[in-house]
Amino acid sequence: MSPPKAKHAETDKGELRRQLLLDAATECFRREGVHGSSIARICQVSGMSPGHIYHYFANKEAIVEAIAERERNDLANILARLPDANNGEELVEHLVSQAPEMVARAVDPVRAGLMLELASEGLRNASVREILQHSDEEIRANFFHKYQELGAPEGMSDAELKQRMEVVAILMMGMSLRSVHNANLDVPTMTALTQKIIRFLLTEGTAKGEQSAAD
Repeated sequence: MSPPKAKHAETDKGELRRQLLLDAATECFRREGVHGSSIARICQVSGMSPGHIYHYFANKEAIVEAIAERERNDLANILARLPDANNGEELVEHLVSQAPEMVARAVDPVRAGLMLELASEGLRNASVREILQHSDEEIRANFFHKYQELGAPEGMSDAELKQRMEVVAILMMGMSLRSVHNANLDVPTMTALTQKIIRFLLTEGTAKGEQSAAD
Protein backbone atom coordinates (compact mmCIF):
# COMPACT_ATOMS: atom_id res chain seq x y z
CA MET A 1 0.00 0.00 0.00
CA SER A 2 1.44 3.35 -1.06
CA PRO A 3 1.83 6.00 1.61
CA PRO A 4 -0.61 8.93 1.38
CA LYS A 5 2.20 11.32 0.44
CA ALA A 6 3.11 9.23 -2.62
CA LYS A 7 -0.53 9.11 -3.72
CA HIS A 8 -0.79 12.87 -3.36
CA ALA A 9 2.35 13.36 -5.44
CA GLU A 10 0.99 11.09 -8.17
CA THR A 11 -2.30 13.01 -8.18
CA ASP A 12 -0.44 16.31 -8.53
CA LYS A 13 1.64 14.90 -11.38
CA GLY A 14 -1.49 13.70 -13.17
CA GLU A 15 -3.17 17.09 -12.80
CA LEU A 16 -0.03 18.82 -14.10
CA ARG A 17 -0.06 16.61 -17.20
CA ARG A 18 -3.75 17.33 -17.71
CA GLN A 19 -3.17 21.09 -17.50
CA LEU A 20 -0.21 20.85 -19.91
CA LEU A 21 -2.43 19.01 -22.38
CA LEU A 22 -5.09 21.71 -22.02
CA ASP A 23 -2.47 24.40 -22.61
CA ALA A 24 -1.33 22.63 -25.78
CA ALA A 25 -4.91 22.14 -26.99
CA THR A 26 -5.70 25.79 -26.25
CA GLU A 27 -2.77 26.88 -28.39
CA CYS A 28 -3.80 24.55 -31.22
CA PHE A 29 -7.45 25.62 -31.09
CA ARG A 30 -6.47 29.30 -31.08
CA ARG A 31 -4.09 28.99 -34.04
CA GLU A 32 -5.76 26.29 -36.13
CA GLY A 33 -9.34 26.14 -34.89
CA VAL A 34 -11.00 23.21 -33.15
CA HIS A 35 -11.86 21.44 -36.38
CA GLY A 36 -8.35 21.91 -37.76
CA SER A 37 -6.60 20.65 -34.63
CA SER A 38 -6.10 16.90 -34.68
CA ILE A 39 -5.20 14.78 -31.68
CA ALA A 40 -1.88 14.13 -33.43
CA ARG A 41 -1.25 17.89 -33.59
CA ILE A 42 -2.06 18.33 -29.91
CA CYS A 43 0.34 15.46 -29.15
CA GLN A 44 3.06 17.19 -31.13
CA VAL A 45 2.61 20.51 -29.33
CA SER A 46 2.33 18.94 -25.87
CA GLY A 47 5.14 16.44 -26.39
CA MET A 48 2.89 13.64 -25.11
CA SER A 49 1.61 10.48 -26.69
CA PRO A 50 -1.98 9.84 -27.86
CA GLY A 51 -2.27 7.43 -24.95
CA HIS A 52 -1.71 10.28 -22.50
CA ILE A 53 -4.37 12.40 -24.16
CA TYR A 54 -6.97 9.63 -24.25
CA HIS A 55 -6.20 8.83 -20.61
CA TYR A 56 -7.52 12.27 -19.65
CA PHE A 57 -9.89 13.14 -22.51
CA ALA A 58 -12.13 10.84 -24.54
CA ASN A 59 -12.19 13.20 -27.55
CA LYS A 60 -11.81 16.82 -28.63
CA GLU A 61 -15.26 17.70 -27.27
CA ALA A 62 -14.06 16.59 -23.82
CA ILE A 63 -11.09 18.93 -24.20
CA VAL A 64 -13.45 21.79 -25.13
CA GLU A 65 -15.52 21.01 -22.04
CA ALA A 66 -12.40 21.14 -19.86
CA ILE A 67 -11.43 24.50 -21.37
CA ALA A 68 -14.93 25.82 -20.68
CA GLU A 69 -14.56 24.59 -17.10
CA ARG A 70 -11.34 26.60 -16.81
CA GLU A 71 -13.25 29.69 -17.89
CA ARG A 72 -15.94 29.05 -15.26
CA ASN A 73 -13.28 28.59 -12.58
CA ASP A 74 -11.52 31.81 -13.55
CA LEU A 75 -14.77 33.76 -13.29
CA ALA A 76 -15.62 32.01 -10.03
CA ASN A 77 -12.35 33.31 -8.61
CA ILE A 78 -13.38 36.85 -9.54
CA LEU A 79 -16.70 36.34 -7.76
CA ALA A 80 -14.96 34.92 -4.69
CA ARG A 81 -12.96 38.14 -4.33
CA LEU A 82 -16.09 40.28 -4.14
CA PRO A 83 -16.49 41.39 -0.52
CA ASP A 84 -19.76 40.96 1.31
CA ALA A 85 -22.31 43.70 0.85
CA ASN A 86 -25.91 44.24 1.83
CA ASN A 87 -27.23 46.88 -0.54
CA GLY A 88 -27.36 47.63 -4.23
CA GLU A 89 -25.08 50.66 -4.06
CA GLU A 90 -22.23 48.54 -2.69
CA LEU A 91 -22.90 45.90 -5.37
CA VAL A 92 -22.51 48.48 -8.12
CA GLU A 93 -19.22 49.74 -6.71
CA HIS A 94 -17.88 46.20 -6.29
CA LEU A 95 -18.68 45.40 -9.91
CA VAL A 96 -17.13 48.66 -11.09
CA SER A 97 -13.97 47.76 -9.18
CA GLN A 98 -13.76 44.49 -11.15
CA ALA A 99 -13.94 46.26 -14.53
CA PRO A 100 -10.15 46.53 -15.06
CA GLU A 101 -9.71 42.78 -14.69
CA MET A 102 -12.78 42.04 -16.82
CA VAL A 103 -11.52 44.27 -19.63
CA ALA A 104 -7.99 42.85 -19.39
CA ARG A 105 -9.42 39.35 -19.78
CA ALA A 106 -11.60 40.42 -22.69
CA VAL A 107 -8.76 41.95 -24.70
CA ASP A 108 -6.08 39.38 -23.87
CA PRO A 109 -5.07 38.17 -27.36
CA VAL A 110 -4.66 34.52 -26.38
CA ARG A 111 -8.00 34.29 -24.60
CA ALA A 112 -9.83 36.40 -27.19
CA GLY A 113 -8.56 34.24 -30.03
CA LEU A 114 -9.51 31.05 -28.23
CA MET A 115 -13.01 32.22 -27.32
CA LEU A 116 -13.72 33.31 -30.88
CA GLU A 117 -12.48 30.00 -32.29
CA LEU A 118 -14.67 28.06 -29.85
CA ALA A 119 -17.68 30.21 -30.73
CA SER A 120 -17.01 29.64 -34.43
CA GLU A 121 -16.81 25.87 -33.89
CA GLY A 122 -20.04 26.03 -31.92
CA LEU A 123 -21.82 27.28 -35.02
CA ARG A 124 -20.79 24.12 -36.91
CA ASN A 125 -20.64 21.51 -34.18
CA ALA A 126 -23.79 20.86 -32.13
CA SER A 127 -21.83 19.10 -29.37
CA VAL A 128 -19.48 22.04 -28.90
CA ARG A 129 -22.41 24.48 -29.05
CA GLU A 130 -24.17 22.56 -26.27
CA ILE A 131 -21.01 22.59 -24.14
CA LEU A 132 -20.58 26.34 -24.55
CA GLN A 133 -24.25 27.06 -23.85
CA HIS A 134 -24.26 24.89 -20.73
CA SER A 135 -21.09 26.59 -19.49
CA ASP A 136 -22.61 30.02 -20.10
CA GLU A 137 -25.76 29.04 -18.19
CA GLU A 138 -23.66 27.99 -15.20
CA ILE A 139 -21.62 31.19 -15.29
CA ARG A 140 -24.75 33.36 -15.44
CA ALA A 141 -26.38 31.38 -12.63
CA ASN A 142 -23.29 31.73 -10.42
CA PHE A 143 -23.04 35.46 -11.06
CA PHE A 144 -26.73 36.04 -10.40
CA HIS A 145 -26.61 34.00 -7.19
CA LYS A 146 -23.69 36.12 -5.99
CA TYR A 147 -25.48 39.34 -6.89
CA GLN A 148 -28.51 38.20 -4.91
CA GLU A 149 -26.26 37.56 -1.92
CA LEU A 150 -24.73 41.01 -2.21
CA GLY A 151 -28.09 42.72 -2.64
CA ALA A 152 -29.63 43.85 -5.90
CA PRO A 153 -29.98 47.59 -6.63
CA GLU A 154 -33.06 49.11 -5.03
CA GLY A 155 -36.11 49.08 -7.25
CA MET A 156 -34.71 46.53 -9.69
CA SER A 157 -36.40 43.16 -10.19
CA ASP A 158 -34.48 39.92 -10.63
CA ALA A 159 -35.56 39.76 -14.28
CA GLU A 160 -34.34 43.30 -14.91
CA LEU A 161 -31.01 42.63 -13.19
CA LYS A 162 -30.46 39.55 -15.35
CA GLN A 163 -31.10 41.50 -18.54
CA ARG A 164 -28.80 44.33 -17.54
CA MET A 165 -26.01 41.92 -16.64
CA GLU A 166 -26.54 40.27 -20.02
CA VAL A 167 -25.68 43.62 -21.59
CA VAL A 168 -22.44 43.66 -19.59
CA ALA A 169 -21.63 40.18 -20.93
CA ILE A 170 -22.35 41.35 -24.48
CA LEU A 171 -20.06 44.32 -23.93
CA MET A 172 -17.20 42.05 -22.81
CA MET A 173 -17.65 39.63 -25.72
CA GLY A 174 -17.85 42.49 -28.18
CA MET A 175 -14.66 43.96 -26.76
CA SER A 176 -12.87 40.65 -27.39
CA LEU A 177 -13.89 40.81 -31.05
CA ARG A 178 -12.86 44.46 -31.34
CA SER A 179 -9.45 43.69 -29.81
CA VAL A 180 -8.84 41.22 -32.65
CA HIS A 181 -9.89 43.74 -35.32
CA ASN A 182 -8.33 46.79 -33.67
CA ALA A 183 -4.79 46.16 -32.44
CA ASN A 184 -4.59 49.75 -31.14
CA LEU A 185 -7.56 49.55 -28.80
CA ASP A 186 -7.15 52.11 -26.02
CA VAL A 187 -7.52 49.74 -23.06
CA PRO A 188 -7.38 52.38 -20.26
CA THR A 189 -10.11 54.39 -21.97
CA MET A 190 -12.17 51.25 -22.61
CA THR A 191 -11.82 50.35 -18.94
CA ALA A 192 -13.00 53.77 -17.77
CA LEU A 193 -15.96 53.70 -20.16
CA THR A 194 -16.85 50.16 -19.08
CA GLN A 195 -16.97 51.33 -15.47
CA LYS A 196 -19.33 54.14 -16.46
CA ILE A 197 -21.53 51.74 -18.43
CA ILE A 198 -21.75 49.26 -15.54
CA ARG A 199 -22.65 52.04 -13.13
CA PHE A 200 -25.29 53.35 -15.55
CA LEU A 201 -26.82 49.93 -16.21
CA LEU A 202 -27.15 49.14 -12.53
CA THR A 203 -28.53 52.50 -11.42
CA GLU A 204 -30.56 53.93 -14.32
CA GLY A 205 -34.25 53.43 -13.66
CA THR A 206 -33.71 52.51 -10.00
CA ALA A 207 -34.38 54.60 -6.93
CA LYS A 208 -30.67 55.42 -6.71
CA GLY A 209 -30.50 56.41 -10.39
CA GLU A 210 -33.57 58.63 -10.15
CA GLN A 211 -32.09 60.36 -7.11
CA SER A 212 -28.79 61.00 -8.98
CA ALA A 213 -30.67 62.41 -11.99
CA ALA A 214 -32.62 64.76 -9.74
CA ASP A 215 -29.38 65.99 -8.18
